[in-house]
Amino acid sequence: MRKHFLIPALILCVLGCSQKPVDPAAGAPNFPLNVERFDSAFFEMDTLHTTASLNSLQSHFPNFTTDFITKVLMINTLQDTQLIKTYLRTYMPIYKEAKKLNAIKIAQPFLEDGFKHFHFYFPNYNLPHKLILFVGPLGIYGNIITKDAIAVGLQMYLGASSSWYQTESLQTIYPTYKNSRLEPSNMVVTAIENLIEDLPRIKESDNLMNNMIEAGKKQYLLKACLPNFQDSVLFDYTNKQLKVLNKEESKIWDYIVADKMIYTTNTSDMMAFMQESTSNEIFGEDFPGNIGKYIGFKIVDIWMRQKAQSNITMEQLLATPAHQIFSSANYNP
Repeated sequence: MRKHFLIPALILCVLGCSQKPVDPAAGAPNFPLNVERFDSAFFEMDTLHTTASLNSLQSHFPNFTTDFITKVLMINTLQDTQLIKTYLRTYMPIYKEAKKLNAIKIAQPFLEDGFKHFHFYFPNYNLPHKLILFVGPLGIYGNIITKDAIAVGLQMYLGASSSWYQTESLQTIYPTYKNSRLEPSNMVVTAIENLIEDLPRIKESDNLMNNMIEAGKKQYLLKACLPNFQDSVLFDYTNKQLKVLNKEESKIWDYIVADKMIYTTNTSDMMAFMQESTSNEIFGEDFPGNIGKYIGFKIVDIWMRQKAQSNITMEQLLATPAHQIFSSANYNP
């Protein structure tokens, strides 16, 4: 049953608008990913000869093994074999569930397409062709950029209904309204989000307008890299919330303008627009908490349309100050 839900979960993510904008990266060269199964090598090693097995593991994964033990598992050294074996026993059922699910089989083509788009827009970024799969502690690190690879923690993509996420401690980290992040399809979105976060950007003052537009830039890049994914998946909104935002966009903007909140630096005001939550404290239960990235995306989208004839690059978008984008866009829904 697990294998069957994966296919519609990812296919539904790439269905949506019947009319798609032109994708400039569609004809770019493919970006194949070499998948390395650190998860299998680690969990299936010979625990009767743990030290020798760890040495072999390190020889096969020289740039990841030590980081995994010391930074992901938070175990001081590879010589602490007792703690390592304890982790193996504790997380073996999760590894087996992830292995049975085999999310990477479906996700890999979508990842490669996303990486192709990212490389097209940021050709100077040192984007690795290597994808390392691991199973780490629940609640941390679903995606890591390493020296020569992107590492994916399969423990965070077992599906929202997985019993492993139903414990009280995990519910505090991933409450029900964040369930979509635990689906195998989110492996693709998280990887591209992580790459976007790793790009250099200018540091600007901390006010609502800057925060919204910087969030909007990220959403614009995410949509450009994953053009076939539904907006609800990319924004992490429900379909209902997205419909409400599309309908009430002018209402939200009128509220911001009327209360002169555009340049507010008040922490509580900014949290009302930028903090993720199951509902919005200002506009009600039908609205998502983080509506700032939606407004920011709309402003950036208008600005990019204005600059279409100038062939502005995504790198130039990132380098353009938020206040310059805002003043030029003349956003008025």
